[in-house]
Amino acid sequence: MSRAAIAILSTENLLHNLSVIQSQTPSSKIIALVKANAYGHGLRSVSARLDKRVYSLGVASSDEAIALRRAGVSGPITLMEGIFEQDELLIASCEKFQVVFHDWWQVKALESLSLPLPLQAWLKVDTGMGRLGFNLFDAPKAYQALSNNPHIAQPIGIMSHLACADDVNHPLNQQQIQRFENFTRNFPGLKSFCNSAGMINFPDHHYDVVRPGMGLYGVSPIKGKLAADFDLKPIMTLQTRLIAIRTLAKGSSIGYGSQFVCPKDMRVGVIAIGYGDGYPRTTREGAPILVNNVRCRIVGRVSMDMTTIDLENCPDAKAGDPVILWGNNLPIEQVAEYTSHSPYDMLCAIQNRVRFHWTKK
Repeated sequence: MSRAAIAILSTENLLHNLSVIQSQTPSSKIIALVKANAYGHGLRSVSARLDKRVYSLGVASSDEAIALRRAGVSGPITLMEGIFEQDELLIASCEKFQVVFHDWWQVKALESLSLPLPLQAWLKVDTGMGRLGFNLFDAPKAYQALSNNPHIAQPIGIMSHLACADDVNHPLNQQQIQRFENFTRNFPGLKSFCNSAGMINFPDHHYDVVRPGMGLYGVSPIKGKLAADFDLKPIMTLQTRLIAIRTLAKGSSIGYGSQFVCPKDMRVGVIAIGYGDGYPRTTREGAPILVNNVRCRIVGRVSMDMTTIDLENCPDAKAGDPVILWGNNLPIEQVAEYTSHSPYDMLCAIQNRVRFHWTKK
């Protein structure tokens, strides 16, 4: 008998979110980010559902891209961090991967190669993120070097990345927008600037291609907002079952460290999920959880395989009843407020012993 922890993933909600993003960015193409195992939702499963529905799928490495080709994904794939070794350029050419160039060594790696097919290339420019990308002084020279290379299809795309897109009033946003505007007006080709938060906060700067990540998976990219505020629906519902019901007397402690002491006689449920499944160990007392769709709260420390909950709001609960950790009727954004994590790393942390089940559309 398998463990009770299961993630139900909604094909309907994935396609709904894609439709919402398309309606919000009608003049832009979409690079759907499926890197990091599709933000914990399953690289192959998500990509198979988005293949040919978007301009490209965005991955972090050629390993992820090759896995998608082997899984039957035939549409465009973009290597968002470019190559890590020179030989990957040959792979990218053969597999028709689009390549982001963000450093001189990647550009120079082209010089000694003969490729069977021209590469679709992006030039990444650092407008203020301070991470990857050519600085604005070197970027024109890098663009020219790629333009002069016979192995690069023309024109070259240009992309950058907002550092504070989720904070619409941060002064760096306008600085980055102006820098990107000033640079790109001198060159042809596709332009890409906005992630999920940028798409929402800066609708006048969607350019030719947007790159949704968290929004695509039905999680709000804006702090203080829920996905539903943007008509987005969660793809993942993480759930388990009650495996035991305990009646504990006032003064009894629960779990490791005895950090929770019952203030009165309490009915406590034990559920089959813990940090070994990816549910955050840092989750604090009071975190919301649904038992039979009734909101209850977590008490005691999250263990590796189990978590304990106060059943005061659900007095008729019994062993075997369903429990939702986040997803339908319980936004992950609300759960994240009781942890030291963000929805990003919570989703990516789900472990492979949690069974994944996709709904069919």
